[in-house]
Amino acid sequence: MVTDTPPEFELLVRCVRPDGAVAADDRLDAVLARDPDWDRVLELSRRHGVTPLLNRGVQKHEASGTALDVPEHVRSGLTDRTRSTAMQNIRFASELRELLEAFEERGVRALPFKGPALEAFAYGDVGMRAYGDLDVLVPREDVTEAVDVLETRGYEWEDVPRLDDSPILGGPFTKPLVAEYELQRDGTTVEVRWRIGDADQPFAPDVETLWERRETVAVAGYDVPVLAPEDRLRMLAFHGTKHKWHLLKWACDFVAAVVATDMDWPDLLDEARQHGDGRRLLIGVSLIDRLFDVSVPDAVRTRLEADPRAERLAAAAIEELYTETTTRPERRDRVAYTARATDSIGGSLRTVLYHSRAHPGLSEYRLLPLPGVFHPIYYLVLPIRHLVERSPFSNGGARGEGAVDRA
Repeated sequence: MVTDTPPEFELLVRCVRPDGAVAADDRLDAVLARDPDWDRVLELSRRHGVTPLLNRGVQKHEASGTALDVPEHVRSGLTDRTRSTAMQNIRFASELRELLEAFEERGVRALPFKGPALEAFAYGDVGMRAYGDLDVLVPREDVTEAVDVLETRGYEWEDVPRLDDSPILGGPFTKPLVAEYELQRDGTTVEVRWRIGDADQPFAPDVETLWERRETVAVAGYDVPVLAPEDRLRMLAFHGTKHKWHLLKWACDFVAAVVATDMDWPDLLDEARQHGDGRRLLIGVSLIDRLFDVSVPDAVRTRLEADPRAERLAAAAIEELYTETTTRPERRDRVAYTARATDSIGGSLRTVLYHSRAHPGLSEYRLLPLPGVFHPIYYLVLPIRHLVERSPFSNGGARGEGAVDRA
């Protein structure tokens, strides 16, 4: 478990780990003796999206007789933010139920794969996971119908005309311009995807297979279709690695899902390796082992020892976590990290080449909305936009990437 870190970060980690993840904590007194700044602990929990977990951990430690000496204003802040998260999540869960009913009426096969579904499986209680949107997977052929359902309910793909669905699906000669539809209504964002990975970082199996393997989880008293446990663990490791694990909540999600899952690890690792994301799964396991002292099965330990790169990448992510780098890593940094996290040289090259700025994206579509058949024209528009961005009259510009991680 992390020990050579600022006391605020170590205290946060020791409070947010799930039941069953570790043996009894014999270092908490030592951490408290370093006089951590509770205001800083509260701020870190907010930045990392784990305030409800911190609140729960504080309550459990105090119930067991540990004197944490939490200042009253910090305790009030924990309570208020946890209550606010719970109220927001109840609203999200209600909206998810209505959306799934609407999808079902139109024959759309929709799999929620984070948000309320993950919270219900991993944590059991509403309000334990902070998130800001709803994510659903649908098969490629259901994307158009799914977005039609959302638009019927008042959701909009803001600031960009929806000429057809080729920006999401791509075409025979072009990669998708954007990874998902992000539609909004009254402050609620819904992301519709037809695959977990992207063109640069594929994830298998496809959504049809994930749908066939699905299970159900009760969300606010309603049975919701969700990923099978083995697919969920691989998805969480894939997602965390894609973002360089720069938020502690992703490690908390993964360790909570691991604790809640009775998994045949050799089979899971074999399947991950077969699909090309075995190292990502090992990185996730190494990360939560280092953070939370998770008991790693011997079969997993053996594979970690055989893949020192996975261990190094996990250590690098943790180092950035406790050095308080909670802003989103630079694009180049993320690409380099995920390229090193792939299972093969070919996978690394694919990651780098598909992330190249030589490929158009949503910015080009915003500049000149074109139907899919004309998307190759964007390869002519792209260098012009790059020149404009580099001109002394330009203030730069985003390439369609959000600055906030809501997942």
